[in-house]
Amino acid sequence: MDWKALKKEIEETAERSVEICPEDIMRVFEYEIAPERCGTGGLMLGPWFEGATASRYLIPYYIYNIIKLTKDSDLPVEKIRQQMNLMLPKALGTADLSGMWTVADLTRRTMACVNEMENRDEILELLNALYLYGSSINAWQNYRVKWGLSAAFMIPTRKELVGMAERSSESYI
Repeated sequence: MDWKALKKEIEETAERSVEICPEDIMRVFEYEIAPERCGTGGLMLGPWFEGATASRYLIPYYIYNIIKLTKDSDLPVEKIRQQMNLMLPKALGTADLSGMWTVADLTRRTMACVNEMENRDEILELLNALYLYGSSINAWQNYRVKWGLSAAFMIPTRKELVGMAERSSESYI
């Protein structure tokens, strides 16, 4: 794929995600639909934490560090590729397994393009676009994880707490 077309696609995806929660985040964090066998015992906490960590922290953080390396003009482009191919695959695989397919797909295609690119400035443009997308989904994941955890760990009402207190002596009988 042409790196400029990929860059444009990433930027458009990032732009949409500022106003509208991305489909991946809604599916995994809001509706609790996970890929087959990715949650331990069918629980969503694994996909939530692993998927959020990989797609929200690791991929953007690694991209940020690769961008810093790319800005070092003394470092050959081949070394940048080497670091990218060393750092990203595990986070990419975790994001993919957890259902964060958009960021995984964009990362995979970015890696393929960078592996064929020679111009440092063009590599920086493409990596910055992916970093922007990773950053733009961060708030949505925080928001959706919060509500998912609130549903899993409901805070009792005042009436429920009083009832629990009234029954507390039953455990000592």
